[in-house]
Amino acid sequence: MSSRFISPFFDAGAGLKPADGAQLFFFASDQVTPKDTYSDQLSTPTANANPVIAGPNGLFGDIFIVGAYYVVLKDKNNVQKWVGD
Repeated sequence: MSSRFISPFFDAGAGLKPADGAQLFFFASDQVTPKDTYSDQLSTPTANANPVIAGPNGLFGDIFIVGAYYVVLKDKNNVQKWVGD
Protein backbone atom coordinates (compact mmCIF):
# COMPACT_ATOMS: atom_id res chain seq x y z
CA MET A 1 0.00 0.00 0.00
CA SER A 2 1.26 3.46 -0.81
CA SER A 3 1.34 6.51 1.41
CA ARG A 4 1.54 10.23 0.66
CA PHE A 5 5.06 11.67 0.71
CA ILE A 6 5.17 14.36 3.39
CA SER A 7 8.34 16.39 3.38
CA PRO A 8 9.80 18.03 6.42
CA PHE A 9 10.26 21.79 6.32
CA PHE A 10 12.79 22.82 3.71
CA ASP A 11 13.64 25.99 1.84
CA ALA A 12 14.86 25.70 -1.76
CA GLY A 13 14.61 29.38 -2.52
CA ALA A 14 13.31 32.64 -1.14
CA GLY A 15 10.57 32.27 1.45
CA LEU A 16 9.18 29.26 3.26
CA LYS A 17 8.58 26.93 0.34
CA PRO A 18 10.59 25.52 -2.57
CA ALA A 19 11.02 27.89 -5.49
CA ASP A 20 9.53 27.12 -8.90
CA GLY A 21 11.57 24.50 -10.70
CA ALA A 22 12.80 22.83 -7.50
CA GLN A 23 13.47 19.11 -8.01
CA LEU A 24 12.77 16.14 -5.76
CA PHE A 25 14.84 13.07 -6.63
CA PHE A 26 13.76 9.69 -5.20
CA PHE A 27 16.17 6.77 -4.73
CA ALA A 28 16.18 3.35 -3.12
CA SER A 29 17.92 3.13 0.25
CA ASP A 30 21.25 2.53 -1.53
CA GLN A 31 21.12 6.26 -2.48
CA VAL A 32 21.94 5.40 -6.12
CA THR A 33 19.09 3.43 -7.69
CA PRO A 34 16.20 5.66 -8.83
CA LYS A 35 12.88 4.61 -7.29
CA ASP A 36 9.41 5.35 -8.66
CA THR A 37 6.80 7.56 -7.01
CA TYR A 38 3.19 7.96 -8.12
CA SER A 39 0.57 10.69 -8.45
CA ASP A 40 -2.22 8.50 -7.06
CA GLN A 41 -2.61 6.22 -4.06
CA LEU A 42 -3.14 3.12 -6.23
CA SER A 43 0.44 3.47 -7.55
CA THR A 44 -0.71 2.66 -11.08
CA PRO A 45 -0.30 2.76 -14.00
CA THR A 46 2.35 5.39 -14.66
CA ALA A 47 5.08 6.57 -12.32
CA ASN A 48 5.92 10.25 -11.84
CA ALA A 49 8.97 11.64 -13.59
CA ASN A 50 12.09 11.39 -11.44
CA PRO A 51 12.87 14.08 -10.45
CA VAL A 52 9.47 15.49 -9.59
CA ILE A 53 9.54 19.21 -10.50
CA ALA A 54 7.82 21.95 -8.49
CA GLY A 55 5.31 24.05 -10.40
CA PRO A 56 5.45 27.83 -10.91
CA ASN A 57 4.08 28.43 -7.41
CA GLY A 58 6.87 26.33 -5.88
CA LEU A 59 4.58 23.48 -4.89
CA PHE A 60 4.81 19.81 -5.80
CA GLY A 61 1.80 17.80 -6.92
CA ASP A 62 0.64 14.67 -5.11
CA ILE A 63 3.47 12.22 -4.49
CA PHE A 64 2.73 8.71 -3.22
CA ILE A 65 5.50 6.32 -2.19
CA VAL A 66 5.79 2.61 -1.43
CA GLY A 67 8.42 1.54 1.11
CA ALA A 68 11.63 3.32 2.07
CA TYR A 69 13.23 6.09 0.02
CA TYR A 70 16.28 8.33 0.00
CA VAL A 71 15.17 11.80 -1.15
CA VAL A 72 17.23 14.69 -2.50
CA LEU A 73 15.87 18.22 -2.98
CA LYS A 74 17.68 20.49 -5.43
CA ASP A 75 16.79 23.97 -6.59
CA LYS A 76 16.20 24.78 -10.26
CA ASN A 77 19.94 25.43 -10.65
CA ASN A 78 20.70 21.86 -9.53
CA VAL A 79 22.10 23.01 -6.15
CA GLN A 80 21.40 20.45 -3.42
CA LYS A 81 19.28 21.92 -0.59
CA TRP A 82 18.19 18.94 1.48
CA VAL A 83 18.53 15.15 1.75
CA GLY A 84 16.66 12.64 3.86
CA ASP A 85 15.46 9.07 4.11
